[in-house]
Amino acid sequence: MARARKKPRFKLGSLYWDSVAPRWGERIFNTLKQDRGGVIAAELERASRGAASVADFGCGVGVYFPLLMRLFPKVHGFDISPACVKMALKKARGKKGVTASVAASAPRAHRGAYDAVLCVNVALHPKRRAWLGVLRSVRDLMKPRGRLVLVAPALESAGLIARAKKAPLRNRNGVVWAGMVPTKHYAKAELAALLAGLGLKVSRIRRVQYSWRSHDISPPRELRASGPWDWLAVARRAR
Repeated sequence: MARARKKPRFKLGSLYWDSVAPRWGERIFNTLKQDRGGVIAAELERASRGAASVADFGCGVGVYFPLLMRLFPKVHGFDISPACVKMALKKARGKKGVTASVAASAPRAHRGAYDAVLCVNVALHPKRRAWLGVLRSVRDLMKPRGRLVLVAPALESAGLIARAKKAPLRNRNGVVWAGMVPTKHYAKAELAALLAGLGLKVSRIRRVQYSWRSHDISPPRELRASGPWDWLAVARRAR
């Protein structure tokens, strides 16, 4: 499930995402398309080597399904929204080894079942219990020595965006107000520590770089050479 842009204040539960599903392309930022360096695709290709299965946790309408289907023999998507799952399955119609189901957390039957897990901007809820639950769920889906590709909002990038807009950064414990929605952001060191605390060995944390235009921002001259980004963490499950 990707990060929503400029949403009114809603509880981000299944009913909200059901309402967004038909207009996903208009309402939701496309991380895969806007990734200027192709970092996400490259890390998924690396994670697919020797892997038979991948879980897309928070798959939304299946934006990543076409890429995942090319890289992995078996793909399973999870999302809290029945409407999103239905649309994701349409993308996989006629393709073998591709399934999806409604789930808010890692289902018991799927725990420890996947060689790789993708999770793109799902751990966003402002409440610690909620975003930590997402991180635990992706951990639980991984096989021993399984690989994780996790994309999460960067707190450092939120600071840069605030500078570009010449506006104060509304941040409390990593929760940043984006439009009308409080969204959890992660400092690089914090993200590494959180994953290590969940028993994951972090291999690297990289930037997924976006253009200013993709965020509808015209920065001052001194910031034009930079741009907003998300963090991408690659990790393995120790056991």
